Amino acid sequence: MQYLPACIESMLAQDCPDWQCVFVDGYSTDGSWEYLQQFADDPRFLIHRGIKQGMYADWNECLKHVNTDYFYFLPSDDTCFPSLVSTIIDALDCHQDIAACHFQYAIIDGAGEIIKSPEEITDSKLSLYKEVNRSIHRRSGMCEFMMQFVYCAPYTSMTSLVLRSNLIDKLQGFKTIYGHAGDFDWTMRLTLLTDILYIPKLLATWRVYEEQATQQTSSVKYTEITLSIASDNLEDFVLAKKNYFEFPLNSYNLLSDYLDSYLYGIYIQIFQVKDLTGGLSRLLKFVAKYPFFFPRKVLRKMSFNRIFPRLDKITQAHILIKKYNLLWPPVEL
Repeated sequence: MQYLPACIESMLAQDCPDWQCVFVDGYSTDGSWEYLQQFADDPRFLIHRGIKQGMYADWNECLKHVNTDYFYFLPSDDTCFPSLVSTIIDALDCHQDIAACHFQYAIIDGAGEIIKSPEEITDSKLSLYKEVNRSIHRRSGMCEFMMQFVYCAPYTSMTSLVLRSNLIDKLQGFKTIYGHAGDFDWTMRLTLLTDILYIPKLLATWRVYEEQATQQTSSVKYTEITLSIASDNLEDFVLAKKNYFEFPLNSYNLLSDYLDSYLYGIYIQIFQVKDLTGGLSRLLKFVAKYPFFFPRKVLRKMSFNRIFPRLDKITQAHILIKKYNLLWPPVEL
């Protein structure tokens, strides 16, 4: 509730009146539902209760009520800037064959202060995009799909995407089996359906704070889920478009970063166990299940990263671009 007014006020401040807010409340107990009642008679607002099956089930409920050309997810602790609606409508209206628009966002704290700018986000998470993000451009959907094996979730927050409503039936809603990583699965599938229009303009914020539900998931659990999502989507892609590339995709190489992150997280957890016997037991089980992990790690260190080298992200990205003949750099518009 403490962040909801700022969220709603950011919608009310839009410089374009042509919008509708579908609000689905997940049976909150903090006064959020009561706060929203002041907009019950406002024709721009549709206010509904959720279905008590979690966040993504409620997001799917939101999608059932979309009757506009474009739609946008604005979680109740985030905000958007006044020109979001007008800017994106103008952009996507000019590019009818593109169904998704990505734009800059900033990370804010609980007090609403910017703690990471769009440029800092790109520098730290998406090194490949540093130069191209200076101008408006069209990204190849297939290249975006493949880059998610390097950069995991390149969109990070749903507040940085506006989508055309014809995608709703094609994407068939959010899967609820992936916990708080469900939007990563959704955007991964999204890139197989459309190219992405990018606009270098700050139009939204993503709020990060300790009490946030998405911050409560352990890093090991999250890497396990993202590994599953990447693996599942890669398998679906291979089955659906196995002849898309000149030669088969190397699933092991594409998933190696996900697997390494997951195994390293388990490795760290094992050595944090205070019970020596319990820790040793878990370590033996880990070695039995993943016998290659320690030899690779040792050889990498002993060879100064020459054997089984860990490559930086931008090098990995360019290897994929060259190997699979992906369209890069994006087309400037």
